[in-house]
Amino acid sequence: MQEVILWSTLLLTLLLLVGLFFFLRASVKDRTEQIELEFNLQPSELASNLCTYLEKRAYQLIEKDDRLVFTGVVAPSRFLAVFLTLLAFLGLVCLSLILGTLLPQGGLVLGLLPLASPLAGFFYWTKARRSERVVARIQDTAAGCRLLIEAHRDEILTLRQKLETSTVK
Repeated sequence: MQEVILWSTLLLTLLLLVGLFFFLRASVKDRTEQIELEFNLQPSELASNLCTYLEKRAYQLIEKDDRLVFTGVVAPSRFLAVFLTLLAFLGLVCLSLILGTLLPQGGLVLGLLPLASPLAGFFYWTKARRSERVVARIQDTAAGCRLLIEAHRDEILTLRQKLETSTVK
């Protein structure tokens, strides 16, 4: 009976580690979205406001034709790197405890398993630092202008809050 409990606990721990793996992968996933926003401004005024806002957020204008293209580097979050390392550490401690109980001859090797947890933080830190693009097109409308923007979803959320707009979609 005791062995059945240990094997089922091992299975649940492995499932939790699989979830941790996918959580780690999702933390560096690209989340680019496209959205339309309506403004009661002139197109030139909106373009100026948009350029000022994005330049304050460390983006640089690299193209200015029928569309505005900005690039910037997204810095990784220290909190998230530490959090992911802590989660990996706890998961690996649980795994090493269960394996140590099931396979007592594993000894020191299983006890060193949690020392691999900083690899999770390292993975996040290296993959999360990436170049982001913001592509904006401004169209003149009867009521003002429409901004078609393609950017990271968090950037779109802060842009919407900052410029106080209403969504057309």
